Amino acid sequence: MKDQILEAIKSQSDKITFKNLSKKFDIDTRELTRILLELKLEAKILQLGNKYMAFPEGLNIGTICVSQTGKKYIYHNDEKISVAANFLNELILNDVVSFKINEDDEAEIISIVDRPLGKVTCEVKVVDGKKKLMPFYSDMNFTLPNDVMDTLHDGDIIVVDTTPNELFDYVNATFVRKIGRSDDPIARDVAIALNVGFDNNYSDEYMEEVYNLPTEVSEEETIGRYDYRTQECFTIDGRDMKDMDDGVYAEKLDGDIIRVYVHISDVSHYVKIGSKLFERACEKTTSLYLNNSVFHMFHHIISNGICSLNPDKDRLTKTVVFDIDKDGCILNYDIQKSVIRSRKKMTYDDVDQVIMYDTTPEDYKKYEKTLYTLYSAAMRLEKSFAQNYGKLTFAETELDVDYNSDGSIKEVNDPTDSMSRKIIENLMIGANACVAEWFVNLGIPTVYRIHEFPNIKRINEAIKQLNKEGFHIKQIENDLDLTLSMQQLLQKLSSLPEFPIISQRLVMAMKRAEYSIDNVGHYALGLSAYCHFTSPIRRLADLLVHMMIDLVLVDYDKINEETLTEYKYMLDYLARDASKMERQANEAERIAEKLLILDKLEKHQNEEFEATVIELGTKIKLRVDGVDTYVEPHELDDLFAFNKKRKLYYDKETNQHVKVGTKLYVKLKSISSIGGYFDVMVTGIVRDTNIKKKILIK
Repeated sequence: MKDQILEAIKSQSDKITFKNLSKKFDIDTRELTRILLELKLEAKILQLGNKYMAFPEGLNIGTICVSQTGKKYIYHNDEKISVAANFLNELILNDVVSFKINEDDEAEIISIVDRPLGKVTCEVKVVDGKKKLMPFYSDMNFTLPNDVMDTLHDGDIIVVDTTPNELFDYVNATFVRKIGRSDDPIARDVAIALNVGFDNNYSDEYMEEVYNLPTEVSEEETIGRYDYRTQECFTIDGRDMKDMDDGVYAEKLDGDIIRVYVHISDVSHYVKIGSKLFERACEKTTSLYLNNSVFHMFHHIISNGICSLNPDKDRLTKTVVFDIDKDGCILNYDIQKSVIRSRKKMTYDDVDQVIMYDTTPEDYKKYEKTLYTLYSAAMRLEKSFAQNYGKLTFAETELDVDYNSDGSIKEVNDPTDSMSRKIIENLMIGANACVAEWFVNLGIPTVYRIHEFPNIKRINEAIKQLNKEGFHIKQIENDLDLTLSMQQLLQKLSSLPEFPIISQRLVMAMKRAEYSIDNVGHYALGLSAYCHFTSPIRRLADLLVHMMIDLVLVDYDKINEETLTEYKYMLDYLARDASKMERQANEAERIAEKLLILDKLEKHQNEEFEATVIELGTKIKLRVDGVDTYVEPHELDDLFAFNKKRKLYYDKETNQHVKVGTKLYVKLKSISSIGGYFDVMVTGIVRDTNIKKKILIK
């Protein structure tokens, strides 16, 4: 029927209406609507008003994204395309649009193809004595009936429905519910999550499936599995982590071989295709972590219960066993269905005390030998990844944030080295690489984590811009030595205090890692095949990989060409969706953390802060305690002299020039909680740049 409808639309010399299509095929309107939406999303037809036509050449389909500064763009073919002025105020995050590229290289919107997120959140603000609705992530102007507005107060956060009609003419928003107050960090997290498609709302049918799941592992379920319940394995996570999906163990063998066991929760044993649990996982694709709030891909009864590797509890797992030689090479591996009983929930901080500071807590002493063996295995892998595969090591940029019990920020610190995190990171990379290679060798489709080979021109453009801003970095000559050149470059720059900034700029010049059924390798890791297998509680991609492992280990007799084609189609669609939702989750996490930091900054309006120059250009980009803002270059004129030849500003007293990494003193001018915008005034330069950067929020 779908192909017939497509041919009917293509055969028309003019557009055809929904009504005429319904008559022509005598089809239920809901089914026709579903088929037409599929064809629109596949860029096979275009809807203009209530009429349909074949998708014209020169048009594209893309999804609206929103940057940290509130700028709307389309992420298409690994490029961020700015949205042109037309339609700009009518678009909201996640809208699927048809567009063409205009002469200014902007996306000119032709139509809104679909609006997956009809509901958006707004803050009620009193402006000049009148109540206004200020939407997060949108420039739209909403109105609500007076009787509704009368019940709302300044600072209320509410949900409104903006579902458009078939012509995409926007009607007045419909009030849905009140979330809370803007000064409540938890309520604000809920608002941000809703705007990107995340919530902790579950249907009755979903909860019925949750309550029907077992709460304990039965002996019957362990039949046919490798039994590691006597093994003294354990988990290593953050102190507050409750959904623990990976456990580890290691032992030394003859010949200086280390055997590593990576145990991962067997979520696919409980979550089956076609279930409500699976449907919701496909909708969310990832868990969202906003400060102290978690929006689970699976209900916490599952993620913190039967699927969490809680200590002293039998849990069903999938295990990757691999042997590592003294040079860090993985000699062999095996992928198994298994059952374990974790001995302890360890924390990163406590394991760091053992590995980094030789201070072993009393309850860790019996595991001390295993921890050092795991550390040795992880360091062998890290060395091998760099020397044998070309893994790139970029600077850690994630801030170390400590929260108060009410969800507000207590303290913000620079990223710190953590050997415990390196243990988990390297062992998980090893396990993921083994699983990906296994699928490649079998010729069975799966979801790969890919990172495409970068465009050397974009890398060199980033280096050229950094050199304009005060550095002296040699450009890379050709693609043949790109990986080695990047390794040498990063190693050389790693000792500079500006390395985190330079590192981030080089990362931004590369393509983003994403999910795909087409294995093109992972450039940054230097691996020819890679996948995500180790977090099936939190990521749909990992769950899909587990399901494909089940197909091989449990249902191999069901594999045929037709089955693999069906799986490939499903995996392809879900992989692309998971990539999109991952980008949105990352943006939401950044804006949520930014708003909390701004809350803290706002309480110190009259104080001087230290800012770091991140970028020089038509505007100067500054980073203040982990959040970014801009100042116009002319705002430095009173404090600095400008060298026209070098196009750089210099401190009048010391002749120290302003470059990337330069520390400036600033004061806050204004803060807007909507979208997280803030302005600063530069008050001077930090002249002793040898002092280690300190975060001022305490």
